Amino acid sequence: MLVKQFKFKRNSEKGGFQWIAQSEIERPGFYRGFTAVGKTLADVGEFAALVRRCERTGLLERLSEMHPPGWENRMQTTWGGNWYPHRR
Repeated sequence: MLVKQFKFKRNSEKGGFQWIAQSEIERPGFYRGFTAVGKTLADVGEFAALVRRCERTGLLERLSEMHPPGWENRMQTTWGGNWYPHRR
């Protein structure tokens, strides 16, 4: 199940991370969520594009390995949920 849409918004808290990208899908027995806070809109947009690419290619389990250099300096990310609801 692909992420349908990321919501991008400005972070009103003080600090270095001024943008938030969020996407959640929740249904009975299924949850998947992605969040990133970044210094620029381009940074969180890059995370959203990476998530979509990983989902399209079936490589979500490798998402953390596919981050570009300098990722940790530009943003913080979290993700979780049921990656493969059809498996037990």
